[in-house]
Amino acid sequence: MEVFSLDVLTEKFYGEERDFLENHYPGISLSRIKSELSHYSTETEYTAFFNQLRKGKPLEYIRSRAYFYKSEFYVDGNVLIPRSETEILVEQASLFAKKMNRQIDEKFKFIDIGTGSGAIALSLVQELDFPVSGVATDISSGALEVAKKNNFFLRFKYSKESNLEFKVADRLEGIKEKFHLVLSNPPYIKESDDRHKVHHQVEKYEPHLALYLKDEEYDSWFNKLFKQAQDALFEGGMFYMEGHEDHLEYQKNILEKFDFKDVQVVKDYTGRDRFLKGIKTCKN
Repeated sequence: MEVFSLDVLTEKFYGEERDFLENHYPGISLSRIKSELSHYSTETEYTAFFNQLRKGKPLEYIRSRAYFYKSEFYVDGNVLIPRSETEILVEQASLFAKKMNRQIDEKFKFIDIGTGSGAIALSLVQELDFPVSGVATDISSGALEVAKKNNFFLRFKYSKESNLEFKVADRLEGIKEKFHLVLSNPPYIKESDDRHKVHHQVEKYEPHLALYLKDEEYDSWFNKLFKQAQDALFEGGMFYMEGHEDHLEYQKNILEKFDFKDVQVVKDYTGRDRFLKGIKTCKN
């Protein structure tokens, strides 16, 4: 009778599927696969894991877990997999929040538009060592359920005096509050012009609602977002969003036509244009 050996099974799978794995999971190693398998305990679970890998399903969706900033988040097909470059947005937002908090008497307030898994909002509120009030919106009720689940598991990591509210909304529709910080990682891929640049795994498995905008609606969609952000910010507040490298310089020119100053395109770790930020002008 053959004795089951996970190491032998994994090494056999890796050898047979190496070309496929390198195409669908760039940089994946045998040790990474073994590490992922350590979360399972039965031969049935191991087989299911290998079968999903053979289909090219992202590891994060297979395990329903993705690591971002300083926490592990639950993810499923309702939300994008958080990317490491988005951590820059959290880092920059936390620096701004700490500076602004020293200048205001009221509680610091922020909103995260298109929150998805809640990774940005939850990472930011965990990073701040003072009470804050946050709102996280998404047009997808399924995505908000994921964000609420992550809030339930990570609530212990931020101040009891802080609060985070989740609302179904398209951008800032129906939001009446004012904020010191408006954050967003919105859909920013043009459905036709930019689609050919999207990795096939992203195209197949990640939610298109969070990825694509119709080409003919692209500029008007962001114009509305910028106007809403302008209206929602206190004077001196900051707008900070992730965007598409091919369109951020053009969007910078648009944002400058609204009530913003110090508008900048910010690069990611690879030197690519990745973010757009601006400060709402003070009237006096």
